[in-house]
Amino acid sequence: MSVFGLFGKSAANEAADRILKAVSGAARAPALFAEGRAPDTLTGRFEVVTVFAVLALDRLRAAPEADRLAQAFTDKLFRFFDAGLREAGVGDLSVAKRMKALAGAFYGRLGAYRAGFTDAGAFADALSRNIWNTPYAAFAPALAQQLLTLRERLRDAPLTELEAPSTWVIDA
Repeated sequence: MSVFGLFGKSAANEAADRILKAVSGAARAPALFAEGRAPDTLTGRFEVVTVFAVLALDRLRAAPEADRLAQAFTDKLFRFFDAGLREAGVGDLSVAKRMKALAGAFYGRLGAYRAGFTDAGAFADALSRNIWNTPYAAFAPALAQQLLTLRERLRDAPLTELEAPSTWVIDA
């Protein structure tokens, strides 16, 4: 039985909180938003958090014993997005509509990024389309390579490593 199975839903929720904190912390790295990098906007930040969240989910889904944790992480991620919209001043009546659009965008990116994991060029193209809304962004190939390197590190890492902020550091 896995650690998450032993401690049940509460342990999965607590671990998901720590993973989300580590992922969102990595996605806030100032170097990711420097000149020529991701736009420092609500949309740009959503896109960068999404990339790191996709990497977390990719690792969690590779571990059958982490199903509960993967679901808890996904639930917390969408509550995080909801809170971000509210903090940005989106009114209560518009939040549900915006969340539906964000969910569609997130799952579209999940598919596109996972498809690109085997091809750095395709991954860079997907990043360009989603983060910069252009067919080619100068920073996309370097970012794609760094994220693919991170994915490789995560592949063999124990699930508890996902909770450590240092696990998510890239050389942006």
